[in-house]
Amino acid sequence: LIPEGTKLLGARVANKTATLNFSESFSFNKYGVQGYLGQLMQIVYTATEYSTVNSVQILIDGQKKEYLSEGVWIGSPLSRSSF
Repeated sequence: LIPEGTKLLGARVANKTATLNFSESFSFNKYGVQGYLGQLMQIVYTATEYSTVNSVQILIDGQKKEYLSEGVWIGSPLSRSSF
């Protein structure tokens, strides 16, 4: 469900939080709210497979945003329990 054209611009892990920086394309999911939730779940569940990661902070073009479109929260680190 990750939107076509999305690029991972950077990644780092500190204090068990992975910070993943995606290109602007990540902000546009043609499937609406369920699509946004699905793409976030894919990212969070994949990243938290590693024992060094408990949560994921999403950045868009290096910027921390509070929401993706449709009011989907990304303003703080997300964990599996976020879903």
